[in-house]
Amino acid sequence: MEIKSLVGIKHTDILNVFNESFSDYFVPFRLNEEQLKSKMIADQTDLELSVGVFHNQKLIAFILHGWDTIKNRKVVYNGGTGVIPSKRGNGLTKRMYLFSLPVLEKNGVDKIVLEVISQNIQAIKSYEKSGFVKTRKLACFKGSFKSNKTNKDLEIRPLLVYSWKTMESFWDINPTWQNSKNVMNTLRTVNASFGAYLNDQLVGYLIYNPQSKRIQQVAVHKDYRKNGIASTLLSNLAKGHGDTFSIINVDKKAKNMTNFFNSVGLENYLEQFEMELELTKN
Repeated sequence: MEIKSLVGIKHTDILNVFNESFSDYFVPFRLNEEQLKSKMIADQTDLELSVGVFHNQKLIAFILHGWDTIKNRKVVYNGGTGVIPSKRGNGLTKRMYLFSLPVLEKNGVDKIVLEVISQNIQAIKSYEKSGFVKTRKLACFKGSFKSNKTNKDLEIRPLLVYSWKTMESFWDINPTWQNSKNVMNTLRTVNASFGAYLNDQLVGYLIYNPQSKRIQQVAVHKDYRKNGIASTLLSNLAKGHGDTFSIINVDKKAKNMTNFFNSVGLENYLEQFEMELELTKN
């Protein structure tokens, strides 16, 4: 077996191993080539920092790494780790990280972040053996929106500019990588974004990805909560994009958010751990 970066590897080869690896996962899923490309753009995947295991020159396992500079630190995001079923049990994830960590350190990476399903004990143990620690627990929701509570005083209109200083002031918690403001900026032309305005003041907003049918951010001004603003935003979304959608990786400490999603008919179908590996000291 050979371990090396994924530079020069065709997207179709990565796609085939990705789909085979996740075919029997806790939540089985498949991507087509366009969806994989979109995911890699959103995750800011860098094939030079990504790694694969090859057997007889054929890809059998991979880690997709993206990176960004956050608060003056170079952070790498693990956008997916997969090993085809017939090659599991050989410690390939640990071996890929043994290969990858010196490369990341050489490239000035300060920290690696990933998410893993809380039921996936084997993967969690594998990451812990590589030095990762759990940092927070995350909830994922999906279902059909059900709520008649709307605020008729609101004006909902497209959010043409992301005024992050204002929008961040609505947050109770920081979004995970896939929902971060940097990724939102990258997906600006793909996503549908709406603002809720009261007397021309932004009091809430929602960012939605039509390709994945996923809400990526929704937040309400802290002084205007319990006034049907989030419900009005979701009601507006349902009119234009259908009432079935999901939102992933909501910090479970954000009780207002998790309670809201439960109240409008979305099911907490999955929980994950966010895990981090510090490569340098702050």
